[in-house]
This record gives sequence, C-alpha cells and structure tokens, in this order.
Amino acid sequence: MEGGILHYFHDINEFMSIMYRLLKTGGKLICSDFHPFTKISDILKFGQPTPGYFYSEVFEGEMAHARFYDEETRKQIPKCQYRKYTISEIINGIIGAGFALERFDEHPAWEDEKLPGEFTAIARK
Repeated sequence: MEGGILHYFHDINEFMSIMYRLLKTGGKLICSDFHPFTKISDILKFGQPTPGYFYSEVFEGEMAHARFYDEETRKQIPKCQYRKYTISEIINGIIGAGFALERFDEHPAWEDEKLPGEFTAIARK
C-alpha cells in the first residue's frame, strides 16, 4: 500500500484485520503512507489539515489530486470522506490485527526536509 490510502478507511482496526486475513502465513505488509503529522500541518500542500493531531472525526475534503486541476474541473470532482490517524493508531492497528511489526521508518516531507511527510511500516503475518 502506498501514496496515502489509510485516510480513506474510517476504521483502521478493521482495515488492518482485512489486510491480515488476505495475506498467507509469512506474508508481508508494506504500508507507505502520509505521516500523521500532516494532520496539523499542510506540509504536503493538500489543503486538508484537521483541527488537531488527536482529531478523530470523519470529515469531508477534496481528493488529493484535485489541486492539479483548474477551478471549474475541481468543482466537478466529488468530495471524499476522510479519517486521519495518529502514529499510535496506525501502529496499534497493525499490531492489533496480529501482525509482527518489523520496521517503522519516517521520511521527510517533499517541501521541507526538516518535517515528517511520510512513513513506511513493514510487518509480517
């Protein structure tokens, strides 16, 4: 999984449980996604910061790629329902589903290498 998908799923625990059931024994989960720090800082320039890091409500927003289109086209792109997670919710979702977390790395933001922008979690069933 990559490129920012977790926020489209409103229940991280259920999502990770499904991923666990899909893998064979010994299978590997590799998840590279937007860092939860982006919940409070628009460092990836998506225009979707939430009211706070621990904010856990589902909210409506534009799809990430909508910003690449002109205003008229943007108006025609349907909105999405998002739920952004904290680091601990993601890690605990992986562990709680039964995975053995092998590695968790944070990567710098595209626009400012001093800030976190993405992460990669590797876990095994």
